[in-house]
Amino acid sequence: SVEHIAKALDRIEKFVNKIVNKQLEKDIISKEDANIYKYGYILMCEVLINICIALVIAAVSTEWLLISMFLIIYIPLRSYCGGWHANKLWKCTIYSNLIILVMLIGSKYMLDAVSCMMFLTIFLTCSGIIIFIAPIDTTAKPISIDEKKAYRSKIKVIILLHFCAFVWMLLKNEKAIMYVIDFSYITQTIMLFLEMTARRLSNTRIKN
Repeated sequence: SVEHIAKALDRIEKFVNKIVNKQLEKDIISKEDANIYKYGYILMCEVLINICIALVIAAVSTEWLLISMFLIIYIPLRSYCGGWHANKLWKCTIYSNLIILVMLIGSKYMLDAVSCMMFLTIFLTCSGIIIFIAPIDTTAKPISIDEKKAYRSKIKVIILLHFCAFVWMLLKNEKAIMYVIDFSYITQTIMLFLEMTARRLSNTRIKN
C-alpha cells in the first residue's frame, strides 16, 4: 500500500540523515554543506528507486521503449534545469511514477490526435521556455552564478542533442519518440513554473 511505501522511504530518509550526521561528527563535511550532501544522497536514492519502479511498470505494461526513452531524455534535463521538488522522498517517488503512468496513458490518445508538426511546435516552445528560465535552484540545492552559467551551457547542449534526435524521428515519422520527447519537455516546463510559483507564494507569506 501507499502507507507502507511511505514508511519504507521515510526509513531511507532517516538513514541518509544518520550518514550526514556521522560525517558532521567526524568533520568530513561542514555544517554549511550538510544540506547539500543530504540533498545529493536523497537525490541519488530517488533516482535509483524511481528507475527500479519504472522498470517494473515497463515490465507490466510491456512499454519498454517509451519508458526507457523517457528516462534517458528526462533525467539529464531535470538534473540541470532544476525546478519544483517534493519535500519528502515518498512523495517524490509517487509523483515521479505517476508522471510515467500519465505518459503511458497519454500515448494511447495523443499519437493519433497530434500531427508531427504540432509535436515539433510543442518541442520548440518548451525548449525556448526552458532556455529562458532554467536553471532554477532550490533552498536544498542552491547554485552559484558560475554554476548557473555552466548549467545553462549544458542545458543548451542537451536541448541541441534532443533537437537533432527529434528531427531524425520527424524524418522517420516516429511519432512515439517525438511524443516522449515532448512529454519530457512539457513535464520539465511545468516543474520550472511550479518552483517559480512556490517561491512567489513563499515570498508573499514572508512579506505578510
